[in-house]
Amino acid sequence: MGYGIIHNEEPLLEAFVPTRLFHREGQLQELKLCLEPLLENKKANNAYLYGPSGTGKTAIIKWIFKEYFEGISAYVNCWMHSDSNDVLREIALQLGIKVDEDLMRRLEGFALKKKIIVCLDEVDQLKNGNVLYCLSNIGMGLMLISNKMPSYFYDLEKRIRSRVPLTEIHFPAYTWQELLDILKDRAEFSFVPESLPTELIETASRLACGDARVGLEILRRAGRKAEARRLKKVTRTEIVEASREARKLRKSPLLCSLNETERIVYEILSEKGRMMSGDWYNEYCKKAKNPVTDRMFRKIHASLAKCGLIRGEGKGRWKRYEAL
Repeated sequence: MGYGIIHNEEPLLEAFVPTRLFHREGQLQELKLCLEPLLENKKANNAYLYGPSGTGKTAIIKWIFKEYFEGISAYVNCWMHSDSNDVLREIALQLGIKVDEDLMRRLEGFALKKKIIVCLDEVDQLKNGNVLYCLSNIGMGLMLISNKMPSYFYDLEKRIRSRVPLTEIHFPAYTWQELLDILKDRAEFSFVPESLPTELIETASRLACGDARVGLEILRRAGRKAEARRLKKVTRTEIVEASREARKLRKSPLLCSLNETERIVYEILSEKGRMMSGDWYNEYCKKAKNPVTDRMFRKIHASLAKCGLIRGEGKGRWKRYEAL
C-alpha cells in the first residue's frame, strides 16, 4: 500500500460545492441582482451564464442555491436530461412534487405558492427549447448555463426568446494566478501537509489553461499516482502525466457538443496543430460541402476559443490559432 498523500478527495471532485468562491465577485454581484426578488417571493430575473468549461459557472450557482434557496430551487444537467419531460420530472423530484400524468399542473400549482428558481446546466444540450417556455410561463425563474455564447439562445424560436428575457453573465477563463488561488485552497483541505509543494500547484495552474476542473483533476490524479508509486511527495513527473490525462478527459464532452460545421472547423485545426486564420478558412472550404461565409467562420472560431478548445495570437486574417 502506498503512502497517504490525499486524505480527503472530495474538494478535488467536480461535484464538490465550495464554501469559498475566488475571483468571481463581479459575476456574483450580477447574480445577486437577478435573484434578490426571490427573497421577497417574487419571480427571479432570468440569467444566461456562459464561458469556457471550468470557469465557475456551475459552482457559483450550486453555492447560491445551497446557501439561500434550498427547497425552492432545482438543478438539472441537460447532458443527462435532454428531453423536456425528463427535465420536468427531475425538477419535480427535487422539489418533492408527485410525478404523474398531471405533472405540469402540479408544477404550476407549486409555483403559485412559492417562487421557484431552476438552473439548466449545459442548456444547449436540450432537444428543443419548449421546456424553457413552459417553465417561464408558470412563473419559474431560469438560470441557464452553457459553454456557448449567447447567440445560441438567439437561434431559438421567437416565442421562446420573448418569453425568456435574459441577463447575460460572462465567465472568462481564469488566469493562472487566479487558478493558483483556487487550487491552493482546495489542496489545503485535500492533501497531507508538505506532500504537495507549492511550486507544483503553480505548475498545475499553468498547465490547466484557465480551467479549474482540469486543474483540480491534475492535482487529484497526481496525488493518486504518487501514492501508487509509494512516494512521500508528489513530484513534477506526476503533475505532467496527470495534466495530459486530465485535459484529454475534459475535452471529450466539449467536442460532443459541437455541431457538424464546428466539428469540421475544429478537426482541421486539431490535425494541423497551428494555422493562420486565412489558411484555416481555405482548408475548411476544401473540406466542407457547403462552406459558411468568412464572417460566419470567424464567429465559429471565436466560439471555439470561448469554449477553451482553441486559442489565438495576433490580429486579423493573419492571426495564428492552435488547438488545445
